[in-house]
Amino acid sequence: MKNTSTVPGPVPEFPGIRLYIGIAVLALSFSMLLTGLFVSTFVHDHLLKAVVVSLFWICGPIIKIASVAILGKPSYLWIKAKFRHHVVRVVKPYHESRLRYNIGLVMFCLPIIFNYTLGYAPQLLTDNFYKHLGLNICIDVVFIASLFVLGGDFWDKLKALFIFSARAKFDEKEEE
Repeated sequence: MKNTSTVPGPVPEFPGIRLYIGIAVLALSFSMLLTGLFVSTFVHDHLLKAVVVSLFWICGPIIKIASVAILGKPSYLWIKAKFRHHVVRVVKPYHESRLRYNIGLVMFCLPIIFNYTLGYAPQLLTDNFYKHLGLNICIDVVFIASLFVLGGDFWDKLKALFIFSARAKFDEKEEE
């Protein structure tokens, strides 16, 4: 069964060029420290290096605040509506197919088994830090993606793990 519902309510008007400028300024703010470190390689005086790096380090949060001001409330409401629309389509509880659920369970369990095994036998991987890091990032992405493949009913099951009074209820027809 496909989930075709959308978020009720009016969709805010597209904010236009403000959205693009605000996102560009926000992206710029994340690169400020790296830019400062890069620029400081061209400076030979230690005091001037410290000033350059500090200046770029302090400018990052200030530029983030400026990007929020540029984006404004219309952009925030538009992004929020788009995000909610996609989250409802992906996470909203509905019954997924047996194949999708089984694929999701494999995606959910394999990273756990892999990480558990490597915790006790790290010699199975190479000593190359970057390969190890890349593999761990891929495994984490598969694990997080599995939560979306499993669907909204699984989110409820996962939530029930952390609720003391939650009880499992099984349908007789599905036990066969």
